[in-house]
Amino acid sequence: MLISMIIFLYGKDGYRLKQSLDKIIGEYKKKYADGVNFSILDAEDGISKELLAKLENLVKTTSFFNEKRLVIIKNPFLIGKELAALIKKWGLAEDKERILVCVERQSEGELNKKDKGLYALLVAESSIIKNVEPLDDRRLESWITKEAAGRNIKIEPAAIKKLIYSTGYDSWQIGNEIDKLAAYKYSAGNNTVSIADVIALVAPKEDLNIFRMVDVVINKNRLLTARALHDHIESGADPYYIFSMITYQFRNLLRVKDLAKNAVPYAGIIKKTNLNPYVVKKTLDQCKKYELTELKNIFRDLAAMDVAVKDGEAEMVDGLYRFALAL
Repeated sequence: MLISMIIFLYGKDGYRLKQSLDKIIGEYKKKYADGVNFSILDAEDGISKELLAKLENLVKTTSFFNEKRLVIIKNPFLIGKELAALIKKWGLAEDKERILVCVERQSEGELNKKDKGLYALLVAESSIIKNVEPLDDRRLESWITKEAAGRNIKIEPAAIKKLIYSTGYDSWQIGNEIDKLAAYKYSAGNNTVSIADVIALVAPKEDLNIFRMVDVVINKNRLLTARALHDHIESGADPYYIFSMITYQFRNLLRVKDLAKNAVPYAGIIKKTNLNPYVVKKTLDQCKKYELTELKNIFRDLAAMDVAVKDGEAEMVDGLYRFALAL
């Protein structure tokens, strides 16, 4: 891997993205024990002339010890134009003395919107491109099996499914829980994790599961919505809680959409709504799927549904299906 001059790692699965980066760093340190030519910069620390000057200085300086220089830049799309110019200026795609690793925790679509030019350049010039997106059920199960094997334990199929459900598909938590389960099995003198072990040691992350389901509803994916609603209701989730979470997020969508339409900047939206910056960013992305008038109508429908259920004229489960599948 280290013969590559530019390596492009990106995707929404932060845990597996970190694993990919750690593997590159591990290979470099194994080959070059001193590691004096290894540097990590993060554009998120602050876009400044000093950061750009440091990056160019790292790139243009060669080693006296027959050791390749490894430069890792996190969040490079924050300095897209400057980085693209630097790659071209120093011919990094063909360079044999320097390895540039670009790491972004965003999807292909998000990166194209942020800087289409840099994305096209990295895809065209990188020797290795790795898109690390969250895994679906079957691939996630396979990944968990491999992660467990790396810790010298086995996890029964039913226990894997329970682990996924309890953690809400969160690879960071799954990795931590596998560490916990491995430590427990070592102390117990047994290397096979059962569903009983998962139930005993892994706290369910129901709220995260609900948030994922609400995202599916808002993103208007009817097939996934029907499946998610069915799975949550069959598992015993409270339909009224599901309704409250859907209402909460559509209220956020309405507030954020109204402010954005009135040209309130990102920082201003955070201040006026008192929402977490991550929630505001995510909600702004979801707002693109709706017009303001549409959100107002949806909120009226939710209010009417709430009244109908409380008056005994409708049932919450039926109402949830009708509402979500009509979006």
